[in-house]
Amino acid sequence: MELLMNYGLQVAATLLITLIGVLGTYLTMQLGKNANLKNINDAQKELIRAAKITVGELQQTMVSQLKAANSDGKLTPQEIATLRAKLLDKTVEKLSAPAYGLLAAASVDVEALILGVGESWIERIKQQSAIEE
Repeated sequence: MELLMNYGLQVAATLLITLIGVLGTYLTMQLGKNANLKNINDAQKELIRAAKITVGELQQTMVSQLKAANSDGKLTPQEIATLRAKLLDKTVEKLSAPAYGLLAAASVDVEALILGVGESWIERIKQQSAIEE
């Protein structure tokens, strides 16, 4: 009987040690996921900042001149397409390679995010200009 108790305790101890290892691995994986989500969030913030800076640069260097060159003071569809392409290119240039790689690996639509931020920032600029006038 004592021998069975001894084996039972050994089995229980082995199971407990295995369970502790599995639990430790699970917790480590959860912490890794949280760190990865934080890194993705940081990469998105970097992209948003880069897109806003690029919109400001394009506004100063191209948009005003293009609008002034047109009799109605508005951009043509071709000019808008050109500006859109420049926004994408210049924003990606500003983005660090690790941030871009992380966003791509996380299946984030980088182009859509850049364009969305750009449109939002342009709208904010227009609203501020309207308030100032």
